[in-house]
Amino acid sequence: MRCVHFIQCSSVRMREETRAHERMRQPEWTVEVLLAGSWRGATSSLLSSDGQRIVVDTGLPHEAHQLVRALEARNLKPRDVTAVINTHFHVDHVLNNLLFSGVPIYAAQQSYDWCCALYSDLADQLHWDKLLLKYYPETWEYEKAREHMTGLRKFALRWWDPQRLGDLAQFRWIEKQPLPPGLEGIVTSGHVPGHLSLVVRGPQRATLVAGDVVLSREHEEQVATMIPHNRVQFQKDRDRLLALGELIVPGHDCGFTVTPPPPEISARRDTESGPSSE
Repeated sequence: MRCVHFIQCSSVRMREETRAHERMRQPEWTVEVLLAGSWRGATSSLLSSDGQRIVVDTGLPHEAHQLVRALEARNLKPRDVTAVINTHFHVDHVLNNLLFSGVPIYAAQQSYDWCCALYSDLADQLHWDKLLLKYYPETWEYEKAREHMTGLRKFALRWWDPQRLGDLAQFRWIEKQPLPPGLEGIVTSGHVPGHLSLVVRGPQRATLVAGDVVLSREHEEQVATMIPHNRVQFQKDRDRLLALGELIVPGHDCGFTVTPPPPEISARRDTESGPSSE
């Protein structure tokens, strides 16, 4: 029995050492905000590690010059960017992808297909309000829903241009291909199906590039964006990211730090919520 116990302990210790070694080999990334998010404009971030430079979300067409200037302030040009990541395909997050021709664009194909179909149906002048329910079945549960969605429809159709997304050959769908080493993707589909949030491991701590699963630190109702695809899941996704207690880069606000709850409170929540379904 002692021999078996020794072998088991040694095996566990070896696995832990292997995982620790793998973590040490992972590149460390820095996160900088290129374009700060606002009630209308989306956050654009720069991830850097060992010569790799990745832009996360590229903004609206009229923000292209601002994005280029933000790169130039760091002695970079668009051609120095080695990859792009799109958290999702709402118009305010993707329409400067074409600045970065020839580089991989990491994204979820589910989000791409869903948003392309959405904008196609929104262009139907006669039936868009009925077609909308395919994508946002909870629409009419919201106060002033028609007024809100009519305004967002006009905004979306004004800007939507699939040619600004980049060449399809550039896309690396995360359903089939991994993100660059050191970046962890979390699918947070409450906002749109296939929405991607990122855990970026840095020298001191991890940064969560949330996309629109965390619109802002507070007053999210003031952000001019589509309602959640699934309101309950959206809240679960938001709570899940905030519970990680890291630096959060939201989709439409400045970054902020969340202090995790004390261990005893966290354990109590886990007990009350029951076993996880994940």
